[in-house]
Amino acid sequence: MDAVNRAGVGRRAVLTVILWAGFWLLGLAIAGALLLLPLFEARYTGSVGLSGFIAGAGAVTVLWALRPRGWFSARERSDVPPLTREEFPALFSLLDEVAERAKAKVPKKVYLSIEATAFIGMERRWFGLRREPVVGIGLPLFAFLEREELASVLAHEYGHHQGGDLSLGPWVYRTRRSIALAVDALEDSAFFLDVPFSLYGRFFLRTSSAVSRSQELAADALAASVCGVRPTASALRKVHALAPYWQAYLATELVPLFEERVGVPMLEGFRRFLAEPQRRVEVEQGIQEELERPPSPWDSHPSVEERVRSVGYTGSLEATVSEFLPLTGCVELLGGERAAEAAWVERSINGTLVSLRWDEVAEKVVSPEMQKHWAGSDLDPKRTPLGSLPGLLKEGEALWDRVRPPGIDVLSPEGKRQQVRRMLVGWLGTALVHRGFTPEVRPGANMRLVLDDISVEPAAIIRRLLSGELSEAAYLEACEVLESAGRERAS
Repeated sequence: MDAVNRAGVGRRAVLTVILWAGFWLLGLAIAGALLLLPLFEARYTGSVGLSGFIAGAGAVTVLWALRPRGWFSARERSDVPPLTREEFPALFSLLDEVAERAKAKVPKKVYLSIEATAFIGMERRWFGLRREPVVGIGLPLFAFLEREELASVLAHEYGHHQGGDLSLGPWVYRTRRSIALAVDALEDSAFFLDVPFSLYGRFFLRTSSAVSRSQELAADALAASVCGVRPTASALRKVHALAPYWQAYLATELVPLFEERVGVPMLEGFRRFLAEPQRRVEVEQGIQEELERPPSPWDSHPSVEERVRSVGYTGSLEATVSEFLPLTGCVELLGGERAAEAAWVERSINGTLVSLRWDEVAEKVVSPEMQKHWAGSDLDPKRTPLGSLPGLLKEGEALWDRVRPPGIDVLSPEGKRQQVRRMLVGWLGTALVHRGFTPEVRPGANMRLVLDDISVEPAAIIRRLLSGELSEAAYLEACEVLESAGRERAS
């Protein structure tokens, strides 16, 4: 760990603890100072004036904003069942091997998460009197990383335990959360009561982030010394390049299906997502924003460039998805893709999922959901002409008021317009299904409807109509072709 100045890390860690205590002293000092005003007024004037009442209310506001929320009731351990040595002997063999090489203890429990990351933490037992290290490994890491690369990730997590980072981490997290909650609670208060906490929070975040970044570099150094520079740098670069794609895939493709109680081959779908040449605009924009996000002094991790350089890597710093394709992971450590995915589903999803192939999702999930929404509506897509779409788009908020679900409407005007656009994508898709088109869903791409050699993407049509790229006249002309194709199929 020569790459990291441990003495400097220690000094900053001590400063972080001091700032942790200082946060509470600051809050109590401000509340105390505010309470003194009504006390002095009562003592020296015999009554409490308006300023005293305002100061007292300010003190109560500050104390209420500082109240501990969930500190003692929040459980630090997961209720998700851990992986067992009997089920996954190959994985635990790797854990044992890395622990021996790193001169670390094997964690008591190993969890399988859905995120593209790994973590190590402390699980409290015996009413908090005993703490045991636990490790979590993200399912996608088994698809991204080769065996020795995953070993370097595990060595990195062991390094956090070896370096004593797990003792300081909970304090830093709790203080960050307390400052954020206090500033949020005081944001609209009178006399700018949030200002001192906001300024203090910035200083604390900058200091604690420096400590966290130093700890990451120290853990990287251990990983490189145990597993080698190449696997460590390769793992860092792979996760940096692929994690934003996995997070987008998880949020936009998997989670909506889980909410519908549908299970699909997750890792196969991710490979399709990566290979998709025409991902949805909003999906691609989100991925690129994350990849191009500039470093910030508040970041808890150094940049990937700094990390790979710190372990002695001298190759190219560019890390693109194409460089790592096809993915050659180590999912065999979990018994293969099906066993790995089943292990996560069994531990993380309540109830059962209906298993479908990706090619079945459009017909059995997306199409029925679209049709159910518009069934019985006065805009029933089965009877309403395709040419009605431009007029419906022009209605905007008024259309939302006509077709919105029952309940309290809290959407802004722009929110209503966005909802209308999403609903009309389903309307046009449903209309085409009723005219004999077959829906197709590809992970990451817009839904498209296909009939013979005709292919239509409702989301793209609506976007082009709204932008003016597609004129109303051109759309109506295309509708004649679509309606004619539907009639021919029906006959």
